[in-house]
Amino acid sequence: MFAKTNKWLETEQFVYEEINEIKYPTKETIIMIHDYLIETFIVEGESAHRGIMSDAALSFHGIQAYQDEKENKKEDIILKGALIFNQFLQAGHPFVDGNKRTGFITLWLFLTLNGFRLKVSSWAYKKHLKQINKWAMETDSDNITEIVHWIKQNVIWINDMKK
Repeated sequence: MFAKTNKWLETEQFVYEEINEIKYPTKETIIMIHDYLIETFIVEGESAHRGIMSDAALSFHGIQAYQDEKENKKEDIILKGALIFNQFLQAGHPFVDGNKRTGFITLWLFLTLNGFRLKVSSWAYKKHLKQINKWAMETDSDNITEIVHWIKQNVIWINDMKK
């Protein structure tokens, strides 16, 4: 899944909105990602739905406003990425199916738009899927700290790569 999706992501032009120098994927972009994932990775005999349960989780307005008084350093991008990913895991579940996959790719896109590279191969994604499933099932706990830690372990700031 990851290699094929990565190739698709490299060929697409994604629309984003920039607020306080931070780039956020638009709701339409996230829906496009979701539709691609559902159409491409549906297994024969499996049913998956393209429908939206709630588009509130797709707007990120609360996340955009979160920490507006901060200096928008790279640590803020990682925290905002964790908040966005968590929207798909437990907070919002905007789609009927495919929330974890869509959340993961949305996190990847958000980080990429803001100067980071998520260094997770398809093997590593499978390895971390158990943790991602755990975050998705724990609706009564705050996973943000764990997600931030996970992102920090699996991300490279592109400026660091140029040195």
